[in-house]
Amino acid sequence: MTISLEHLTDVPSTCGMTEQHTIVDPYDEPHAVVGIRVVVSRDHLAAAVDMGINKYYGDGRHPDSLTVAEVRYFAEAYILSESALELQKGAEAMAQMAEPDFYDRATHALVLAMYRAVDRAYPRVGER
Repeated sequence: MTISLEHLTDVPSTCGMTEQHTIVDPYDEPHAVVGIRVVVSRDHLAAAVDMGINKYYGDGRHPDSLTVAEVRYFAEAYILSESALELQKGAEAMAQMAEPDFYDRATHALVLAMYRAVDRAYPRVGER
């Protein structure tokens, strides 16, 4: 995976930077708020939401039951807290499980629901 540090002007922000995640320990003082824009694929977002719901922040609810705000929170919190390598591994796994011939039909259906949640929260550029 290549992480590009070039300035991207053609990728719009979909979250509006309204959510602020804090990583400062309770005994430390906040020093600055840093705005970071990350360009990700649909697979990256699906993996981030999945991990956010099931591993770190959520309660394991079905993706179809999540609001747009919840999907964005889970995605952004996971992207903030995990390495780019872990996110890439998750994205590759999601893409494989989304293939029509994936052997586990229950998992396949859940993954498709994850993509529907992502599509609600992060419409493709030009579909807004």
